[in-house]
Amino acid sequence: MLGPPVPTEPPRSILRRRQPPPITPLSPDICRRLPSEVIHIIIERIACFDVPTLRACSLVCKSWLPVSRWHLIPTVSLGSKNIKSFLRLLESPYSTISQSIHHVSIQSDSNAISHRKSRESRIYPLDLIVGLGAFPFTCDETLLRRLTRFPALTSLSFSWLREGLALPTSNALVQGFPGLTKIEFRTCTFTSFEQFTHMICALQNLRCLALMDVTWDDLRRSESPTHQALPPHLETLELYLSPIGHICTWIGDHSSDLEDLQTVNLCSAFWEDLDSMEIAWMLRRLGSKVKHLSLPWHLPEVDLSHHTELQTLRISHLWFKPIPDSPAEECFTAKGIQKTLLQLNSYQIRNIDFRVLTLFQLTENELGLDWEKMWKILSRKCFAQLQSITFGLSAYDKKLRFMLKKIWGGNRQMESIDDTRRHSRRSGRRLTRSQVDEVAQELTGAAL
Repeated sequence: MLGPPVPTEPPRSILRRRQPPPITPLSPDICRRLPSEVIHIIIERIACFDVPTLRACSLVCKSWLPVSRWHLIPTVSLGSKNIKSFLRLLESPYSTISQSIHHVSIQSDSNAISHRKSRESRIYPLDLIVGLGAFPFTCDETLLRRLTRFPALTSLSFSWLREGLALPTSNALVQGFPGLTKIEFRTCTFTSFEQFTHMICALQNLRCLALMDVTWDDLRRSESPTHQALPPHLETLELYLSPIGHICTWIGDHSSDLEDLQTVNLCSAFWEDLDSMEIAWMLRRLGSKVKHLSLPWHLPEVDLSHHTELQTLRISHLWFKPIPDSPAEECFTAKGIQKTLLQLNSYQIRNIDFRVLTLFQLTENELGLDWEKMWKILSRKCFAQLQSITFGLSAYDKKLRFMLKKIWGGNRQMESIDDTRRHSRRSGRRLTRSQVDEVAQELTGAAL
C-alpha cells in the first residue's frame, strides 16, 4: 500500500532573475553642469506626451520647477467660487506659482465653460479650473491690479461679464498689461464703442483679438482729428457677433495700420443686409493681407477676387435646402459654390473647405454639383497649387481628390505656377495655356 505523496519543491529556473535597476537621485553637481537650454528642450519634449514624468521633473530641483510649471499650469480660470482663495494664495510669501501663468480666464456665470481648458490644467492636482457659483461676480480694477503679479501673462479672456467693463476697469487693463498678445471677450458689455476702441488701440502688442457676442451701450464713435492706430502686429481677427457693421467699418477705415494681419474668422446667424455690406467693405480694404479666411457662407456682397494672396478658405455653415423668398438662396446651392470658386484668383490657394451642416442627410442628387463644370473651374491656373477641396462628405471628398489628381497630377505642389503644360500621370491629359484661358473666359462670361 502506497503512502501519502511527499510534497516536492517546484523546480527552480537556472536563469537569473532580472532585478530592476536601483533608482538613484540626480546629483546636484550634474544639475549644475547641465545647461539650462538643454533642460528646457528635454522638458518641452516630455510635456507633449508624458505628463506624469513632467510632474516628476517639477520635483527634481528648484531649477527644474519653473519650466515644468510653465507646461503644467499654463491656464488659470477665476470665478466667484475660487477668486478669494486664489488671491490669498497669490499673496502668500511662499507662493511661486505666479511665474508660470501665461493665460488667465475670468468668468462670471454658473453655466460658463472656458474654451481654453488645457490638458495639463485638467490633470494637475491643484483644482485651478472649477465650476462657478451662482452668486454675482464682477471684474473691477482691483482684481486686474492684483493680476499684474503674473509677469509672464500674455493672454486674457473675459467671459459672461454681463455687468460690463467700466471705464476704470479698461484703464486698469491697459496700464497693467501693456504686453498682452491675445485678448478675448465672450458675452461682455462695454459702456461705449469709443471706450472699446481706445482700449484696443492702447494694446499695441496684440496679435490676436477675439470677440464673441459683445455688445456696446453706446455705438457712437468720436470725431476726434487725432488718429489712434490699431495694433500693427495683429495677426488673427475673430468676430462672432451681431450686429457687426460698426466694428467692420472701424477696422476697414484703419486697415492700413494692420501690417501683419493674416487670419480673419467671421461667423453669425443673425447678420442683416447692412452687416453684409460692411463686412464686404472691410474685406475689400484688407485685400491681399488676408491669407486665411473663414465665413459662415459666401455673402453676395463679398468679392473674393480682392484676396490675391489667399491660402485657405473655409465656408463653415453650408446647406443645400432651398429657402423660399430668400435673397441669399444662391449661397446655399451648387451655383453658389461655382460662383465662389470663380471669384478666387489667388495663385497661393492651398485648401478650400466647404463644411456641409451634418443635420442634413444629403444624397448625391440633392447636392447637385455639375462635375463637368467643376472640372473646368478647377482647371484654372490659379488652382495649380490647390492641395484639397472638401465638403465633409466622404464620397464627394474622394471624388474631388481624384479630380485634382487627374487635372494637375500627383506632384502638383512641386510644379511651378508658370508651367503651361499640366498633365496627369494616369490619363496623360494635358492642358495648354490656350485651353486654360478659353475655359476661364467661358466661365467668366457665363457668370456675367
